[in-house]
Amino acid sequence: SVRSSGHHSSRDQRATKQEEEDIVVEIMKVILALALCMTSASAFMSPAVPVRSAIGGVKPLMATVAEKPVEAKAKSLDEPITKEEVRAAVKAWTEGIIDISKVFIDGGDYKAKAMEVLQASYAFDDVPAGSKLLFKPTLANERNFRHEWDEFMSYFVGDGCYSEDVGFAIKPWIKIRFDVHGVFIPPAGNTATVSGIYFFTPKADPETEVKVEYTFQFIRAKSPQGKLKIVLHHSSVPFSP
Repeated sequence: SVRSSGHHSSRDQRATKQEEEDIVVEIMKVILALALCMTSASAFMSPAVPVRSAIGGVKPLMATVAEKPVEAKAKSLDEPITKEEVRAAVKAWTEGIIDISKVFIDGGDYKAKAMEVLQASYAFDDVPAGSKLLFKPTLANERNFRHEWDEFMSYFVGDGCYSEDVGFAIKPWIKIRFDVHGVFIPPAGNTATVSGIYFFTPKADPETEVKVEYTFQFIRAKSPQGKLKIVLHHSSVPFSP
């Protein structure tokens, strides 16, 4: 009947309205949950960065990296040295030489860069009274052994201390690869000695490599605390009969 039909229509409308309200409630729950998640995450994330959307608008984008990197814990001076640290220190030396060469190629202050690299690599500040840093450079004939800061600078950048020095690090080099022949770490672990070979690629002839044999001895430096620094460096080219 018409009355019965109207009754069903009213009931259907109420059901539809209830379903719509239920959907709205569920949507609000999702929005609230997302808002709580974003609020919690913002404590660990860097501030929002505006980026341009695909449709031309500018929207905030939450960065996905921490605001400050976690700093590596300084190692104690008596913590045993590991082979992994030794290999990393050998690699760092090669990177330092390349950095000096690159600054030289780019016309920058390569002497300032050399000072930075040498200070980071060699234990100038950790030499006890009565001792010396021991450095036997590859390309030295008149002054075969070097101990002092000025002598190091002279060898690496030709700083005028000795006339035979033309600046090893400003050859310049564009690549250095290396291998490690062996590492000796005594039971106490307070020093480490490593030998191997460097292969230097000069900018003037990128298709060639200069083979150089090396030996380093490392200690843990006082500054930065625990960093491996060189106290002995012997370098030479292979024997050629």
